[in-house]
Amino acid sequence: MKIFALLLILVIVSGTNHQQRLNYTKQRSITSVMAEVEMKIKSHSPLDAVLNILTLFRDSVNEEQVNHDQIFNVELNECQSEYDFRNAEIQNSKNTFRDSNVQLNTCQYSKQRTIDQQQINQQQENTFQQHLNTILQTADSEQGYFKKRNRQYEDSLNSIEEALTILEGISFGYRSFSELSKVSQRMLQTSFDINKTSIYAPIFNAFIQLANQGESIDLSLLQQVEHLLNDLKSTINNAYNQFTESNSQSVALFNLQKEKVNKVLSRLQQQYEKQQIKLDKLQTCIGVQQAVSNSAQSKQQRNQQLLEQAQALCSTFQTEYNYGTQSRRNEIQLVNQLEQMIRQRFEEVHEEKIVLQFAKLKY
Repeated sequence: MKIFALLLILVIVSGTNHQQRLNYTKQRSITSVMAEVEMKIKSHSPLDAVLNILTLFRDSVNEEQVNHDQIFNVELNECQSEYDFRNAEIQNSKNTFRDSNVQLNTCQYSKQRTIDQQQINQQQENTFQQHLNTILQTADSEQGYFKKRNRQYEDSLNSIEEALTILEGISFGYRSFSELSKVSQRMLQTSFDINKTSIYAPIFNAFIQLANQGESIDLSLLQQVEHLLNDLKSTINNAYNQFTESNSQSVALFNLQKEKVNKVLSRLQQQYEKQQIKLDKLQTCIGVQQAVSNSAQSKQQRNQQLLEQAQALCSTFQTEYNYGTQSRRNEIQLVNQLEQMIRQRFEEVHEEKIVLQFAKLKY
């Protein structure tokens, strides 16, 4: 039949556009669909029965496209995850390489300085005196920092205590939410000061829920907020205690360093042996940092290669997806053309029957 001869030509032309196509249609065949349509037409089946074959084929193609879309989205996500991971590894390698070189330069510089100190023993006294001064200055600076942070912790605890007092007043009706809003702003500031914003987040959310109630106060919600505030107070108290302990340890460490430097200054005659030990340590530092630097460089190159391989593979995924999608579009186009031909053919047959009937009536 002319219809199927023309469609067969379209199928062949479509196939020649992609000589290396991937087989996405193992469960269906346009040729078998054409054969089934031809059989239906030869058996004088109604138009709906013939078109139903094409509809089922079209549904199969669309369903396959949906499945392919889902698979492709998964592949895209995996590709992006791989890109992110490799880029992070590359950046980490660069950072390690940079830091190791900084440390390497520091060790090399310290080594040369120690050698110079061996040559001029008098300079040792000045060097260690400067080191002692640095320790004292750092101690003064750290003391100022601890005092400031101590005040910030106290402010944080005071604002929590004040919030608890306001909540109690709200429950009895003689305090307002505007007061709670003001103290919550101070709590927010103190949370930034002590770097505990994430710990404060639940209580801020609870304040928002409480404020959204308007005039109607849910006592159970007030109790929940009070419980959250008490938990927060306990947490900040623990952090404050840890901070205080850290301060004590820091002071002890500074005192220990000061004592050591003073002993060194009092034993300049024995300095040569100690400097030789220091030189050995610095040489070890140089060797370690060189190894770290080389390892970071190798890691960067390896991850760069893996990133490029992943990009090539993901590009292949994209090409296969585009090709599969276009192949299905071609199939849909062929089916639509076949449907149009079938409808036209049925109309021609219908018109021929009418003419034949009219001719019989005439004669």
